[in-house]
Amino acid sequence: MTGGVKSITDRFKEEPLIPLGVAATVGAFTFASWGLFRGNMKNMQLGMRGRVVMQGLTVGALAWYGLYAATSSTTKKRREDVREIDWEAIEREAVAAEKAGKALAEAQKNTPSSVFAKETESKK
Repeated sequence: MTGGVKSITDRFKEEPLIPLGVAATVGAFTFASWGLFRGNMKNMQLGMRGRVVMQGLTVGALAWYGLYAATSSTTKKRREDVREIDWEAIEREAVAAEKAGKALAEAQKNTPSSVFAKETESKK
C-alpha cells in the first residue's frame, strides 16, 4: 500500500497543476451547486462557467505534461542508448549453427542408434 501512496505523492510533486486543477474544478462546481441551492442563478451560472474553464485548464495541463514527457531528454537519451544490431554477426552465427547442425545430423546418421543395430553389425 505504501508503494501506491508514494507513487501518488511523487506524481503530485512532478505534476502539481493536475491536482490543483481538479481541486479548482470541484470548487467551482461546489460554488455552482451552492448557488443553485440558494436560488441565486447568477452565482450558479458563474460557477458552471468557472467549472468549464477549470476543466479546460486541467485538460490543457494534462496535454502539456504528456507532450513534455514525450519530448523530454530522458526519452531521447533512452533512444540513443539502444545499440545498433550487427546483422553480419548474426548471419555468421546462423551459418555456423547451421553447419554444426548439419554435421551433427550427418554424425547421427552414420552411427547406429539402437542396440539391435550394433548387434547386427558385430555379427557381420
